[in-house]
Amino acid sequence: MTSTNSTTVQAISVQPTEQSGSSLLGNTLSLVPSEVRRGLLISIWEGAIANIHISITGAIGGSVFLSGFALLLGANNFQLGLLGALPFIGQMFQFLSAYLEARFANRRAIVLFSALAGRLVWALLLCLPFTGWPATWQLTVFFVALGFSYGLNGMAGNAWMSWMSDLVPPNRRGSYFGVRNTVAGISAMVSVYLAGLTLDHFRTQGAEAHGYALIFGVAVLAAFGAAVLIARQPEPPLDPQPWQGIGSFLFDPLRDTAFRRFTVLATGWALVTGIAAPFFNAYGLTTLQLDFSLLALTGIVTGAVALFFSPLVGWLMDRYGYRVVVTACVMGTVPLPLGWVLSIPDNILPLWLTSIFSGVFWPGVNQGLGNLLMERAPAAQRGVAVAIFSLLTGLGTLIASLIGGALGQVLTGTTLMLGSLAVHGLAVLFVITMIGRIAMVGAFWRVLAGNR
Repeated sequence: MTSTNSTTVQAISVQPTEQSGSSLLGNTLSLVPSEVRRGLLISIWEGAIANIHISITGAIGGSVFLSGFALLLGANNFQLGLLGALPFIGQMFQFLSAYLEARFANRRAIVLFSALAGRLVWALLLCLPFTGWPATWQLTVFFVALGFSYGLNGMAGNAWMSWMSDLVPPNRRGSYFGVRNTVAGISAMVSVYLAGLTLDHFRTQGAEAHGYALIFGVAVLAAFGAAVLIARQPEPPLDPQPWQGIGSFLFDPLRDTAFRRFTVLATGWALVTGIAAPFFNAYGLTTLQLDFSLLALTGIVTGAVALFFSPLVGWLMDRYGYRVVVTACVMGTVPLPLGWVLSIPDNILPLWLTSIFSGVFWPGVNQGLGNLLMERAPAAQRGVAVAIFSLLTGLGTLIASLIGGALGQVLTGTTLMLGSLAVHGLAVLFVITMIGRIAMVGAFWRVLAGNR
């Protein structure tokens, strides 16, 4: 949960800017004002309940509990890297969601059934340690089922973005999502901390598997609660769109130069951050020997700082432009992995500093990428453009995670000397991502030249 990559913030704060812009005006007017108000209120509570599930299971970007559960089942370093690659499946399924939305114009049904099905997969996963199956079988079922979960959640996410884009009045979007993200963030932080305390208790009793069953069971109950609220949330009507052919559907957005250059930039960023992202929590649990509750608390610190800095970053972007603010925040993420490298089991002060400054700099990167996506995606094809963007950046994360997993296996027992600093095993990947981030600072400055 406390990695220095973008998933730290995204896991507790859904950015309102990463949406399909099927109709930023007009559709809200087809609902009476009381329905709009009811829908907005329901969505705030839905976000709080859904984030209980998301923060515990790592349904968006992973979590310390997901990494720990994989280790419990016997996952090695390569398989931990595969955990970081699996969300790519969700990106691919966004195209199916965009197609269904265009043809049938029923976003609530897509969100309701795909989100509920994807989250209920955890009712199966929590049973795995008690099956008595060989570790190879358990891991196979784990990865296959988790892949289905990511795919279904990807479908739900794409349709939800389009739905909320039409439901929330444009002149209220910033303030509304600020409130919704704050409530959801608080829910996530409380859930993560309580789940960490629960797991630590069961670990001391020698019953770690029972602890996972309990916290994942709570996550499943939260999935039902979120589904009830989704079913009651009003949806602005949407007209079905005529099918223009697969070629137009897939490739027209990439003919836009600004969108194409931005997508390449974001994909490069996914590559340099994704190579180390799956290993921060595993490193904390193994090399640093941290308790679940302590590791979860570092994530809570990041989330709390991010809740304060997110609106500030938004104001700075309005005042000074994306190029300056986003590039500065990318530069600020460069030294963050050092907190992990410099920490030892008896002294994790550097990690606490990383947790604090992750909350300072990552909101600027995440919000900037989201806002720039909405700005540069072709307006007439924004839904599929978002899916293409997610696919390509997800592919970057997939490739980086697989490379990182392979390197993690090779680097087991390896020590790299950087002057007087000894870097061991997985920490070498943290040095690699720092070097990549340095290169990306210049790339962001060049590509965002047109965004003041």
